[in-house]
Amino acid sequence: MKAAVMRGTKKIVIEDIPTPEPGANQVLVKIKYSAICGSDVHRFQYGMANDGSVLGHEYIGEVVQIGREVTLLREGDRVVNGGGIAPVGTVSTLTSGARYSARTVGLEATRIGGFAEYVAMDEWRPLLIPGGVSDELAVLAEPASIAVHAVRTSKFKVGDTVVVIGAGPIGLLIIQVLKAAGAAAVYVSEPASSRAESARVLGADLVLNPLKEDVVERVLELSGGPGVPVAFDAAAAKPTFQQGMEMIRRGGQLLVVSMAWENVDLRTVDWIGREVEMKAAYGSDPIDWCTVLNMMERGQISEKSMVTDESFIGWEEMQVSMERLMKPDEHVQLVLVP
Repeated sequence: MKAAVMRGTKKIVIEDIPTPEPGANQVLVKIKYSAICGSDVHRFQYGMANDGSVLGHEYIGEVVQIGREVTLLREGDRVVNGGGIAPVGTVSTLTSGARYSARTVGLEATRIGGFAEYVAMDEWRPLLIPGGVSDELAVLAEPASIAVHAVRTSKFKVGDTVVVIGAGPIGLLIIQVLKAAGAAAVYVSEPASSRAESARVLGADLVLNPLKEDVVERVLELSGGPGVPVAFDAAAAKPTFQQGMEMIRRGGQLLVVSMAWENVDLRTVDWIGREVEMKAAYGSDPIDWCTVLNMMERGQISEKSMVTDESFIGWEEMQVSMERLMKPDEHVQLVLVP
């Protein structure tokens, strides 16, 4: 089968590799779509992938072969790549370890992932795609589960007015989750025009351009002075952590769902007196995946303006696409069609 194989830092090569054989309790999935995640780009950019590994974890496909002991799935099932509940005794590697690091542990790739034509999976891992959910929407299930997890673990309450900093894929999905969860208003800070427009299309009540206005002052003005109760940082740009801490009210929370690979400046004197809080959200749990698929089935999450005709790429575009995503600008989501 064809696969996009890592061959050193910032180098990805299309190669023919063996098609995996599913074990007794595994299924073989023929991948239809595999979206490129920011963490895939980080692995590519910073050398956090072993030579010969195949990245990709935001994929959907069809079960084409099952192991002899498989009972949960059958050939022809449409599935997303995760969300299942691990059997008792299975140790999760997502955040295991008292000193877990998303950089040195979480971003090291050693396996065959979704940038390939086929992938073998333990039968408990994937979830069925509801019949009314399109493939183009279902490919967003993994990042949408991260958005749901971020909102569920934050201090957000129904009726809150909130800010989302950054309108990349995660930010756009957080907007939709917040609106579905009863936010009174969602303000978005985003400098790229196409991403700003996507935020408007997907429900943002107001989109601010941090290159043209002081977003902190604007949010304070909109709130009547004290700031918002919760802000979500989905950008991890140099000024965004500080902006987020300044725009939340006394006792408020900045929920960080982005990964900064460069040092960011924080001037604590500007907000420490309000006893505000910064909290991180990372990954997702099975309940988040199930919630996402239910929301998709009910029409509460949309791929509109996120997955478009321009989103899809072929094998020959993988290297240049990964390079482009190192400095994301106007594009929103890129999806490999193996």
